[in-house]
Amino acid sequence: MTRFLIYLFPAVADTIMAAAMFVCSNRLADAGRSSTEVAMVFTAWAVLYIASNQVLARLVTSHNAAAMLIVANLLFTATAGAFALFEGIGAIYTTMAVLAVASALFFLPFQVFMKAVEPDQHQGVVRSVALYTFSWSLGFASGPFIAGFIYQWLGWRWCFAFTGLLGLLTAYGIQRLKHHAKHHHREAIAPGSSAAGQSFGPLSRSSCHREEVNYHTLPNLAWLGWVVAGVGCLGIYSFLTLLPSVGVAFAIPKSHIGSILASIFVVQALVGLSFLRSKTWMFRPGPVVGFAAFGLLSLVGFGASLLPAIDGVEVGTVPLRTLGLYASAVCYGVFSGSFYFGMVFHSLVHPQRSAIYVGVNETVVGLSGVVGPVMAGLLTDRYGFAAFPTVLTAMIACVAILQWVVLKRLVGTLAAQTVPRHSPGG
Repeated sequence: MTRFLIYLFPAVADTIMAAAMFVCSNRLADAGRSSTEVAMVFTAWAVLYIASNQVLARLVTSHNAAAMLIVANLLFTATAGAFALFEGIGAIYTTMAVLAVASALFFLPFQVFMKAVEPDQHQGVVRSVALYTFSWSLGFASGPFIAGFIYQWLGWRWCFAFTGLLGLLTAYGIQRLKHHAKHHHREAIAPGSSAAGQSFGPLSRSSCHREEVNYHTLPNLAWLGWVVAGVGCLGIYSFLTLLPSVGVAFAIPKSHIGSILASIFVVQALVGLSFLRSKTWMFRPGPVVGFAAFGLLSLVGFGASLLPAIDGVEVGTVPLRTLGLYASAVCYGVFSGSFYFGMVFHSLVHPQRSAIYVGVNETVVGLSGVVGPVMAGLLTDRYGFAAFPTVLTAMIACVAILQWVVLKRLVGTLAAQTVPRHSPGG
């Protein structure tokens, strides 16, 4: 059971990363910087994250993954110290770029490490992806939530004291638990015996039979996962980019801004965890397009929450605008939980290509981190806060149509691959 403790590591790493993004973007917004300058915090991170992943994809193995994780956490601690010591905008961008290298050193190796620790046992890759999605999402929720209160009550430097300590503790934890990957090394990486190459466990069990799906024989949909997640991540970065400026413009407290961002990732985490025993929804058009509808609803709610008509309107003691932003965040969390799970699942389910596909995953996330903040910042500075959500609504609608068309063609193939399997003695 102690091997499940490894899923705490991405939670902590994303807490560190999200807290740094939150504090730096809010510092610039408080200083009166433009939305584009605030957005460059995320772009500085994303550019180096992409470059780092291109290098690491060729270097990381199950042998050196744990060592890279330890180095990443020590680098997290070093960047926390730099953020606390240096205040200029150039220093923020530079340190954010270093944080990107640390992030790449963590997340790509962790997925290799995770696969080595979690061999094919009943649900294999489905369980790994569900727990991973839950873990890192909860971490990304914790970062702005905790940092929002620390920032408001104690000051922004204390946020980095907190994240620096987390980095040291996590490095120690990885050192203590890295032996679990060695124990399952052969099972995890051998083609045909890995989780990705087998029929996975049941969505529901009975005493007599269970259903299994041989994912390895289904069409390769990694490309579709990248398209959907690429567009979906633009929304994540638009929230991260725009909410600090929205908070300043409408006098929303830092604690609320942090909690609104946290709401996205808490819901995303719970949605990811709900897929723990799932099997086929990611190949079916109805559920997939249904999740996209939550993304569309979120963006409509985001735009409506900023309308001048609701100025001064309160529900109890909470402004209607603030409640609307919370609702928008919750809806987007449902959508993001589905596309992050789908992207990782479709990448890891192919044993011969999973290492390459994981690198592509991180590149897709990184590219969204370059394009999303720049688009959101420029459109907001020129046309107002509602401009980027409007553009993104059209993009998500197009992606939903693409998913429907592609997956509708797979219904017959999926039915042929889903067969009942009787258990011994059943």
